[in-house]
Amino acid sequence: MTAKILVLGAGRIGAAIADNLSADYDVTVADNNPQALAVPNNRGLGIKLADLSHDDTLFNLVRPYDTIVGALPSQFGFQALKTVLQAGKPVVDISFFAEDALALDALAQDNHTTALVDFGLAPGLTNLITGRLLAQAERLDAIRCYVGGLPQNPQPPFNYKAPFAPLDVIEEYTRPARLRRAGKDITLPALSEIEAIRIGGTPLEAFNTDGLRSLLHTIAPEQLPNMVEKTVRYPGHAAFIQQLVDAGFFTPAHRQTTAAVLLEQWQYAPGEADITYFAVEAEGRWDDAIDKKETRRWELVDRQNTESGHSSMARTTGYTAAAGVRLLLNDTLPHGVLPPETIGASARWYTRIMQELACYGITLQGPAFDPPHTVE
Repeated sequence: MTAKILVLGAGRIGAAIADNLSADYDVTVADNNPQALAVPNNRGLGIKLADLSHDDTLFNLVRPYDTIVGALPSQFGFQALKTVLQAGKPVVDISFFAEDALALDALAQDNHTTALVDFGLAPGLTNLITGRLLAQAERLDAIRCYVGGLPQNPQPPFNYKAPFAPLDVIEEYTRPARLRRAGKDITLPALSEIEAIRIGGTPLEAFNTDGLRSLLHTIAPEQLPNMVEKTVRYPGHAAFIQQLVDAGFFTPAHRQTTAAVLLEQWQYAPGEADITYFAVEAEGRWDDAIDKKETRRWELVDRQNTESGHSSMARTTGYTAAAGVRLLLNDTLPHGVLPPETIGASARWYTRIMQELACYGITLQGPAFDPPHTVE
C-alpha cells in the first residue's frame, strides 16, 4: 500500500515538500489558511483546513497517517512536534523553533517512533556534511557554515526578499547565536561579526546566527573545537537591519507590526527568481592528505527552478526534507530524535540523501567524499 503522508504547513517550503513526495506517496497538506491550501489543492494533493496550534486537533488529525512532515512557523514547531510524537507517528521536521528538539528524545523512544529534526538546508545539510566529515577526517579542528537565500535581482533598501515567513526571519535576526571557539561554547548577538565572503564568485557578507543547534550537543569539543554558522546576505544588509533592531522595531511589542510591514517589502513577486548560496569550510587533517592541517571547502549555488515553479530555497530545504521522509519510510532508523549529523555519520544514509538531491541538480562542488556524494 502507498504510504499516507501529512504535511503540516502549506507555505512555500511545505508545498514544495508535498509536491515532491506526491510522486511516490498519498500526500495531504494541512494548514489554517484557506488561501495557502489553494495551491496544494491545484496540484491534486489532499487538503485539510485545521488550526494546528490546538494539541487535541493536531493529535486526532495525524492519527490516520503513516508519516508526518512538520513545516510550521517557528512559534508552533516544538509543540506540534511533541504532539506528533505523543501520537506515535514518525516525523521529519524543519521548523526553526527555539526549543531543544533533543529534549523530546525520550518521548520518541517511549512511543517507539522516530523524528528527523532540523532536516532542511541550514540547519540540515550543514549538519549532514559535518557528520560525514567527522566520520572521514583524521581530525577536524574547525567547521564554518555559510548559508543564505536571496533574490537574484536585489532591490534597495533591503536587497533582500524572504523565502519564508518574515516572523521567522526576525527570529533569526534576534535569537542569540551559539557557536564554539577553542573548545568553549559561547553566545554572541545575531548579526554580529560581519565578514566579507564570496560564494560562486559573488561578493556577499556573512554574520552570526543560531544555526548550529544540535551540533553543539551531539559533538564534543574534543571532537570539533571550533564551529560557527553564519547567514549570508548581499553587502550592507546586516548594518541596515541592525539599525531597525537598535530602534526597537524587532522587540516583542512591535514584532508583529514590523513583520506585517516587512511582508509587503519582502514578498517575492510572481515570477521573481531567488538564489541560494551555501558553503562549508572544514579545517583538519585528512586520511588521504599529508600529515598537516588543510582547509577544504564545498559550495552550492542553486537557482529557482522554472519547470517546477519552486523557489531555490523551497527546493534546497524542502527536497532535503522529502529525502529524509523517503529515508524514514524505506530504511530502518533507530527510535528517538535524530538530528541530521546522526544521519550524516552513516555513509549509506548520507549518500542516499545526496544522490536524491543530485537528481534535482542540487549538488555540492568540492572535494569528493568516499563514497561519492553526487550521482556519477
